[in-house]
Amino acid sequence: MPDSLAPYQPSAEKPWNEQRVQHLYARLGFGAAHNTVTAGLSLSPQALADQLLDGASNLPAPDAPYWANWAYDDYPDDDMQTYFEVKSAFFRRWIREMATESVRSKLALFWHNHFVTRENDYACNSFMWHYYDLLHRRAFGNFRTFVEEMGVNPAMLTFLNGNQNIAEQPNENYARELMELFTMGEGNGYTQNDIVEVARALTGWRVNMYSCDPTVNFDPNLYDNTSKTIFGHAGNWGYDDVHELIFTLRSQEVANYICSKLYRFYVYEAPDPVIVEGMAQTFRDNNWEIMPVLRQLFHSEHFYEQRFINARVRSPLEALVGVIRRTGGIWEEDYNEDLVGYLTFLAGNLGQEVFNPVDVAGWPEHHSWLTENTLTARWSGCENVLYSMTGSQAFLDRLRDMAIERVGLEETDPAVITQSLATFFLNRPLEDRLLEVATLYFKGDVPDNYFEDGTWSLYYGAVPWQIVNLFVHLVRLPEWQLN
Repeated sequence: MPDSLAPYQPSAEKPWNEQRVQHLYARLGFGAAHNTVTAGLSLSPQALADQLLDGASNLPAPDAPYWANWAYDDYPDDDMQTYFEVKSAFFRRWIREMATESVRSKLALFWHNHFVTRENDYACNSFMWHYYDLLHRRAFGNFRTFVEEMGVNPAMLTFLNGNQNIAEQPNENYARELMELFTMGEGNGYTQNDIVEVARALTGWRVNMYSCDPTVNFDPNLYDNTSKTIFGHAGNWGYDDVHELIFTLRSQEVANYICSKLYRFYVYEAPDPVIVEGMAQTFRDNNWEIMPVLRQLFHSEHFYEQRFINARVRSPLEALVGVIRRTGGIWEEDYNEDLVGYLTFLAGNLGQEVFNPVDVAGWPEHHSWLTENTLTARWSGCENVLYSMTGSQAFLDRLRDMAIERVGLEETDPAVITQSLATFFLNRPLEDRLLEVATLYFKGDVPDNYFEDGTWSLYYGAVPWQIVNLFVHLVRLPEWQLN
């Protein structure tokens, strides 16, 4: 059936074409280069989605840095310069992985904005590592296990005050967000009394936030060992019991809430209730495994509907990293740690600093990303990404090769070439009025008569720079802000 969760069957009305392949790469990850998209066309929609999902989920667990379990005192001679250097390098590491791994890093970013913690608040590198590690290890796995492990993660225990939640003085912060933000949705199936009782059930978990030692312990002396009433059920509930009650007595609420968030992240800001319900049923039927839900969505007719293509506003990271991915930039060949550091800095200035969402509810996303101030910074940032890679001759050569692959070596009409390159870069053709201007940018300083008398061809020396000049123009168009 069209526009359903049934597997997408290409047709004359809804073909499996470059635009839909790019749509998959751009939503599931941060985009793909021309040769990658071309290769994707040779696979069926389901086979390509599975290739991307399986490739990402089968990646090895992240490599732990040497400081992964260091407390403050483990830094040499209380050397805080080292502390801040390794922190900055780790921020850059995640951005670099977005440009290289793409798919797993994108989903981990989703979970980061779901299970929000803020490094600015817990201020501990080892806590940051254990949080990052959990986001990546569990990204495609079992959601219930994910939630259970997140609650006793040192970053989360510190950020939402679980560390201060003791029998004599319960702290409700984590209990509230566990239900409101992490599992069920605001006001959806719980009461204020449930928050109070869940907080009591979660007492006793400790991490030393003052020393930055990531070891988490349960202290039975700080646990409220009395009866609690949660969702109308009384018992001496503890940590495991809370999750059992949420995932059994509120399974409908959990499934619909999480699938709605996945839908907004991967499809469109306004969830389709019928589609979400179908995803939620799959979620419950598969005992909270995330991967079957993702497969169902990225296999579906619904995901490939024309109205969803180029319909989400890019986040700052999608815009900036997307330039590298779309142009086929290669790590250590076309860009290096300097550019990654610039991306990390600029994304933060644009409101998307990794490890530091704006608050516990996360980045609001979609239209909120675009303001008068952030838009101009996006333009200059994307331009700088492009220009920074032009120091690589291999990058310039690949731009020329892309143009030849798209239109053929014999094509010399600058408007035809411009339209083809723009259609790939923006994942849509340019309207006539936009094409006329874009063609001028592509032609650049090349004399007009060169295009008429045969002097110019795609082997002309300036061609790679003409393509860069075109792309610099395109990142300023509204069309580039949509994904």
